[in-house]
Amino acid sequence: MRKTFRQFLNSTKMKPNLSFATGLVLLFSSSLVFASATDTLPEGIWSPSLHMGMITGIDQKYTGDGNLWGLGDTHAVEFNAATLSHFDQQAQDLVAALNEFGKAQLGSNINFGTLVPNTDPIINYYAPVLARGVTPKWTLGLGLPVIHYQNTISFSVQNSNLDYYKNQVPVGSPLYTQAVNTNLVQETYNTIVQKGYDPLTNQNTTFLGDAQLASLYRFYEHGNVSALYTATFNLPTGPKYDPRNLAALNVFGRTGLENRVTLSYVMGAHWEAAPFLSYMAFMPDHVDMRVPTDPNDVLPDQSTEQSVTRQLGGTAMAGGNMYYTLNDQWSFGAGYSYEKKAQDTYSGSQAVRYDLLSVATDDEAQKVSAQINYSTVKSYFRKLSLLPGVITFNYMDTIAGRNIERETIEELVFMMFF
Repeated sequence: MRKTFRQFLNSTKMKPNLSFATGLVLLFSSSLVFASATDTLPEGIWSPSLHMGMITGIDQKYTGDGNLWGLGDTHAVEFNAATLSHFDQQAQDLVAALNEFGKAQLGSNINFGTLVPNTDPIINYYAPVLARGVTPKWTLGLGLPVIHYQNTISFSVQNSNLDYYKNQVPVGSPLYTQAVNTNLVQETYNTIVQKGYDPLTNQNTTFLGDAQLASLYRFYEHGNVSALYTATFNLPTGPKYDPRNLAALNVFGRTGLENRVTLSYVMGAHWEAAPFLSYMAFMPDHVDMRVPTDPNDVLPDQSTEQSVTRQLGGTAMAGGNMYYTLNDQWSFGAGYSYEKKAQDTYSGSQAVRYDLLSVATDDEAQKVSAQINYSTVKSYFRKLSLLPGVITFNYMDTIAGRNIERETIEELVFMMFF
C-alpha cells in the first residue's frame, strides 16, 4: 500500500509545488516628484529614495476560470478507495476484502483522508533608489531591491476514518495493518525527497532581487497636456530559477525591458488624469528545469532535469490614475489597470514534452491602486521646512484575474532632493 500512495502522489494534480509566480511592482512606474505624473527631476538634481513594501495574498490564486481559491482548496487531494484503486492492485484487493465483512461496504467507504497543504507566504522588500536629472526633461534612476521571503509550510489530513477501521474491523493481514497506519503527511515528504527535490521546509531567506535601471523622458508638453516615456530595464541580479526547491519564488534572474507611455491632463488647480500604456518583454534565456514526461507527471524526478531555452511571454498593460492635490502638502491618487500576459514557450535538444511547461503560463489581471503623498518641497522653498522631500504610501490589489496570484502590495516611500 505504501507504493500505492507514492504512485498517487506522483500522478495526482495535487502537485505539491508551493512556488508563487509573483513579482515586485516596478520601482519607476510612477512619477519621481509627484507634482505631476509626467514630471522629471530638474537638471543636476539628485533624488535618493527608499521603498519599503510588503506583498501578501500570494497563497491565493485566480484559476483559469477566474475564480479565486486558496492553495489548500486547489491542491487538496482526497485519498479514498475509488482514487487509490486506480493505481495499484493491492489497493483493489484491500477494498474487495473489506467489502466481504458484513453489508456496510467497508472497503468502498474507507477514506485515508484529504491531504491539505498549508502555507503563509510573506514578501518584504527594501529598495534604495537613486535618481538624477540629466536635463530638464530627462531623468535616470537605479533601484536595487532586497527581498526577504518567509513562508511557513505544512500539510494536514482531514476527514480520515482510519481510526474506526483500526478499532472496529478485525483484519490482521500485513497489508491491512500497513494501510490503516499510513501517515499521509510523512509519505508526501518522503516522495518529494525521493524525487530529488530539496526537503520541503519553512522558508526564511534574504537576497538581492533584480536591479532596475530606468530612463524617464518627457517628450511632449503643451499647455495642460504632457507625455512621459519611461524605459525600465530589468537586470538579472537576482537568484536563478531553482528546479529543486518547490517553495522557491523563481521570479528573478530575468533580463527584460518595460516601455511605458504616460499622458498627463491637468484639470484646473486640483485634478489630474494620467492614462498609460506599457509593454514588458523579456530576453530569452537558459534555465534548468524538470520537463514532465506526460500531462499527469506533475512532480518530475531528477532524471528529467535539463537546460532549456525559455522565452517568457510579454505583458501588455493599460490603465490610468486620477490625482487630487488638496494643498501644497497633501495629494491623493487612485488607479485601475488591466494587464494580459502571453504564454511562455520552452525548447530544448531532446525529444520530450517541452510544451507541458507552457501550460497555464498565460494570464491576465485587473488591479486597483491608491496613493497618499505628503510633500515638503514647496514649504522648503518658502523656508518653512528643513528639507525638501516626499513621503508616499502606495496600495495595490489584484481584484480579478486568470492564472495569476492574488497579490496585495503595501509600500512606503521616503524621497529626498538635493
